[in-house]
Amino acid sequence: MYAEKIAASKAHYGNTDKYFALPAGSVSFSDWLSEDLDRMVNLQLKDAGVWKLFVDLFRNPGVDDADNGWRCEYWGKMMRGACFTWQVTGDEELYAVLQETVEDMLTAQDSLGRFSTYSVEAEFHGWDLWGRKYILLGMEYFLEICRDEALADRIVTALIAHADYIISKFGPEEEGKLNLAKATSHWDGLNSCSIMEPYMFLYNITGEQRYLDFAEYILSFGGTATVNLFEKAYEDDTAVYDYHVRKAYEMISCFEGLAEYNKVKPCEKHTQALIRFANRVLAEEQAIIGCLGCEHEIFNHAALVQCDENLRGIMLETCVTVTWMKFLWQLFRLTGDIRYMDAFETAAYNAMSAALKREIDPEDNGGIPLPIHSYNPMIWNHRFPKSIGGYKTINDKSHYGCCVCIASAGFALEGIASACVDKDNNVVLNLYRNGSIKTPKCTLIAETNYPTKGAVRYTLRNPDGAFSISLRIPAWSIHTSLYVNNEIVDAEAGTYVTIDREWKDGDTITLSLEMTLRLVHPQDFVKESEVHDRFAIVRGPVVFAIDGTGEEEPKFAPVELRELMASGLSTTAPVPCHLTIDVPHVDGRIAELVDYSSAAQIAGHKLSCWMKLD
Repeated sequence: MYAEKIAASKAHYGNTDKYFALPAGSVSFSDWLSEDLDRMVNLQLKDAGVWKLFVDLFRNPGVDDADNGWRCEYWGKMMRGACFTWQVTGDEELYAVLQETVEDMLTAQDSLGRFSTYSVEAEFHGWDLWGRKYILLGMEYFLEICRDEALADRIVTALIAHADYIISKFGPEEEGKLNLAKATSHWDGLNSCSIMEPYMFLYNITGEQRYLDFAEYILSFGGTATVNLFEKAYEDDTAVYDYHVRKAYEMISCFEGLAEYNKVKPCEKHTQALIRFANRVLAEEQAIIGCLGCEHEIFNHAALVQCDENLRGIMLETCVTVTWMKFLWQLFRLTGDIRYMDAFETAAYNAMSAALKREIDPEDNGGIPLPIHSYNPMIWNHRFPKSIGGYKTINDKSHYGCCVCIASAGFALEGIASACVDKDNNVVLNLYRNGSIKTPKCTLIAETNYPTKGAVRYTLRNPDGAFSISLRIPAWSIHTSLYVNNEIVDAEAGTYVTIDREWKDGDTITLSLEMTLRLVHPQDFVKESEVHDRFAIVRGPVVFAIDGTGEEEPKFAPVELRELMASGLSTTAPVPCHLTIDVPHVDGRIAELVDYSSAAQIAGHKLSCWMKLD
């Protein structure tokens, strides 16, 4: 009944977007980023026991009553990432696990149509609507990959009952309904109002006007109980860290809802609100490793304060990293602005990859692995292995957390966003990955060990005549060489280079990006920064860090750019890592730096990526 509608549910993306994702199964990679994703699949996503634990939480309505908890988010959040992962890997064993847990979850729906970990008596408090949102999202993303039409129909029927129960209670107060933004005491309603996104997805699948009406109800007051965030973003006269609420993850999620609404009913005002919000976050909140917010999980002008030595605790959360990457991919498809994909790549190789634990005790946590770090230090600190973001018990032996559930979505998005097409199926190459990319116009075989080196070679197979291929030239690659066969092509940093020609089988594209080391100072992020005794070293998209065990932070002699350019990569490393370099230490010794994602991954080790000058 719903199969055709599900298949066509994103057809309207052409109303607004310049670029579109490739179909599931279009990419196959073997590289640094694919290793991260494979580890998540094996440690988490194929663990049927963990999925069962999450479903069973919904068989016990009231499990979240006592602490107004968010255990309700775990299943749907992990399901979204698992569906993204399947789109990249096509792993049949994974698909079987996902189908099994979806079938299991359908049996946990109560007689009122609810999927909830809150009792009826305590419902609509705390994080209840946030959890119901994630049930909708998890199921909706599974519908995109579901191969069983009868199961898909059962899912949609269940989601309709789940969604209708909510809208029977919430809506315009003049209709005698509850105010959605007041259904929680947290963040002025941001968490509850982020439900706009899955309601738009449900509208796209069913065409039922009531779901669009509910999204427009949320749009009418703008995502919080007191301030219209969408209007505020459009007006663009306030820094996001000065908004009345500053919770990064939930706020970005609300703007994802606006983006999905805007695809159905395009509006220049809403388009500009999305772009202006994204640009402010990019300028004001992105730290050097690609994550946002150096005060817990909230906006706090992180671009400026990332070097503040007093901010060494819970900061730069993995939930925020993943949500930011998803939003960057959304904004890139809308605008084609290279800055969003440059930022996406920075997050992928630094904050996202760093989230993956290298050491896991199989006996810890009741035998349920927790493969993700929740937070990212900037200045001489541990990775807080015992600090679990969104910590909640899930049985008498084990606990789980929000960042552990969301992380696979970030790793999978790195595959999904690696390449895309425009409406005419012209090809756009965003990330440089080793492997193959199948597009409607050709298959591209990529040979590279990027980002260890900047050389990438593509060979075209079975091209379909004339079309264009665009390649991202990152802003940091000032000197780039680009050839099609033996013909040189001009390539400017910070742009996409488009090659439009009649392609033949065996044609090659050879790209060489500049991979010299770069000195970065706090003033490169915010000119007004008063921090002059910190510096960072970056190569390509990769940030480096000092790794060590001492109580006192190491100090460095002033480093000259020419010294760095001469040093290059080292062949020895102090700890297991992807990349390592040697930098002069204050006392004349040589310090070995490693890529940020590998630093402080050993128990007891600390790191600094903003390093201290003597």
